[in-house]
Amino acid sequence: AEAEAIFSGVGILHLGAGGAILVRGPDAGVFLNGLTTNNVVTLAVGALQPNLLCATKGKIVHPVLVVRSKPEEFLVLTEEDAGDAVAVHMEAYRVREAVELGMVNLTRLDLCGPLAGDAMAALGLDPRADRGQFREAPLLYPAHALGPLPRRTVLLPAALAPALTEALLAAQPAARLVGLEAYDEARTWAGVPRLGVDFDTDFLPAEAGLESHLSHNKGCYVGQEIHARLHFRGHPNRKLVALRLPATLAQGLAAGATLYAEGQSVGRITSLSRLERRGQRAGIGLLRYQVTQERPRLAAAPDGEAAIVLAPVATDLGAPRA
Repeated sequence: AEAEAIFSGVGILHLGAGGAILVRGPDAGVFLNGLTTNNVVTLAVGALQPNLLCATKGKIVHPVLVVRSKPEEFLVLTEEDAGDAVAVHMEAYRVREAVELGMVNLTRLDLCGPLAGDAMAALGLDPRADRGQFREAPLLYPAHALGPLPRRTVLLPAALAPALTEALLAAQPAARLVGLEAYDEARTWAGVPRLGVDFDTDFLPAEAGLESHLSHNKGCYVGQEIHARLHFRGHPNRKLVALRLPATLAQGLAAGATLYAEGQSVGRITSLSRLERRGQRAGIGLLRYQVTQERPRLAAAPDGEAAIVLAPVATDLGAPRA
């Protein structure tokens, strides 16, 4: 299966063009820091950082990745069909900053799996670096992760994407082209929620389980007041968590199924893997916050067997961190 390539080798996922926004100028870092939830000013050149763009009331507008390509230049990466909307959102906050915004014509390939770095090395590229050349064209390939799974986001001119893909497949026997369905399997096992599937724009970051995307000491940004209040003085009423289900129990379930604790409805499944591993299937669930703290075993019916567990996501993928 394609998903198994992500777990044990390296999956090559084509994410297309149209989702890269260049932010450049003396005020680029300060401008982005006022919009994003994480601290981009401290980001090293060549590094990649998960981030969120939020509304003034703290709700998530767009998840993004931010790459610092040069000291005064950043790339904001979105899903392919969200690039224009993100650019418009960012432009609305630009007032007097010395910064340029514009779409750039780059194609994005994501290499996901424990051999992502090895795949870059097989092409003669330094896996410890974040950039190089392919056929004399510049190539960015910052490292990050899909939960516990190593991941590289490769950015290159669109015309070279087919050749790079062929070269990766030829150089790394464990490499395989994968689609969004396989990616969804892997991210569900990794406990990584997805906008439009597990959460929507009515969610706060803490509700979506995306606290790692927030910096609580960088100062003001759009939505910061609400996030700080939840972090320092309270908690959300609901939260997305990773689940593990016995495969036999999961056969009759689908996303949207209600979850129960001691006969009471406490939430629902938002993602459910099709792939069985070690007698289990993975899920992501939206639960009442108190349940995420008490962590009881859950059932799929009011009087059903309590066999669904809240899972630490890095324990059973069989893949080392990069």
